[in-house]
Parts: sequence; structure tokens; C-alpha cells
Amino acid sequence: MKWNLVIFKRSLGLSCFFFLYFSFAFICHSQQEPVTSIASMEKNQTIEKIAAPIAQELQESLKNILTTKLKEVGPIETLKYCNLQALALTDQVKEKHGARITLLKRTSDKIRNPLNKPDYPEKEALEIFLEAQRRHEPFPSSYVQKVEQNWNTKYRYYKPLFIGNICLNCHGSLSQMSPSLKEELQKRYPLDEATGYKLGDFRGLITVEISLSEGD
Repeated sequence: MKWNLVIFKRSLGLSCFFFLYFSFAFICHSQQEPVTSIASMEKNQTIEKIAAPIAQELQESLKNILTTKLKEVGPIETLKYCNLQALALTDQVKEKHGARITLLKRTSDKIRNPLNKPDYPEKEALEIFLEAQRRHEPFPSSYVQKVEQNWNTKYRYYKPLFIGNICLNCHGSLSQMSPSLKEELQKRYPLDEATGYKLGDFRGLITVEISLSEGD
């Protein structure tokens, strides 16, 4: 009887061990990196129809505000405004378009604000555009990506951003910036990577992530 009890306890211990082991493995598996792929032609068209106007709205909103600010208060105060308000404006545009827009963001391979750092799917998308740049090929007008993670499927639309004239005020050559502007840049973005651009350079991407319902 005593021997049977020992065997029972050992069996119970092993059962608990394997239960915990496989539970842990299951949790780890569910938190793996997202799996990305190119969206199907049908989904591509659906996503582009929804996301392209949102990306355009964000780009135009930021451009209009920054253009006005530059004229009214100059580059230093505009930099301060951008530091405090650009992310808030992005969130406003996102909220305006409802719950199916799960992410709206600007990102780049050379970031200024650490909050705009690219995640894994964005790094893959950026590489598509950077490869076109390295090959001196035309940039894609957009890119639609399928992202699967934790049994969830979402779609991302990426719109490329290029350096315009107003961007050069704060993203151009450091040698062309005033000492006070460079000081403000260093103060607000000590790890800034986003200078040295020329007109027309690839700056980064607008990301619009969408969760589709079954009817979409």
C-alpha cells in the first residue's frame, strides 16, 4: 500500500510537470513574433480602399499644420509643437475612423521620436522600400501586408513618405541649421537619427493597420 502511494505521488508529480511544461510552451507559442505575408489581390484592393484615404488624411493634416506653424513661428517653435502634438494628431485621425483601425503610425529606418520605432512587420515593409532605393528602382506606391499573430489576422497598408521642402527645415543637413535649432533638436531628441536628408529622399512610412470583419 505504501509503495503504491509512492508511485501515485510520483505519477502525480510527473503529470503536474508535463502539464506546466506544455502550458508554458503553449503560452510562449502564442507570443511568438508575428508572421507576415503579402496580402491576396482581393484583400489588397479592400485594404487599399479603406486605408489609403486615412494615410492621405494624416499626411495632409500634418503637412498643413507644420506649414502654417513654420510661417507663423519658425522652425524652433514648430519643432516644439511637433514634439508635443504630432502623436496626438495621429491618434485623433485614428479615432475618427473607428475601432477597425487598430494602428495608425509613422515610422522609419531613421527615427526621431522613439515612439515611432518600427516593429517587426514594419521593418519588413521598410526593407521593401529601402531595397528599391538601393537598386535605384521606382518606389512602390503602397504595400499591403497580412499579419498573423496569436490566431489573429490583421492587414497593414503602408504609404511611403518622401522629404519635401518644409521637411528640410528640421530634417536636412545639420550644417544648414542654426545653432539654436540644433540645440533644440539635441534637447528633445538626444538619439535623433533623422537629419541629413535631401529633397525627395525616402523618409519612411505611414502604417494603417486594419482588423476586417467577416463581411469585409
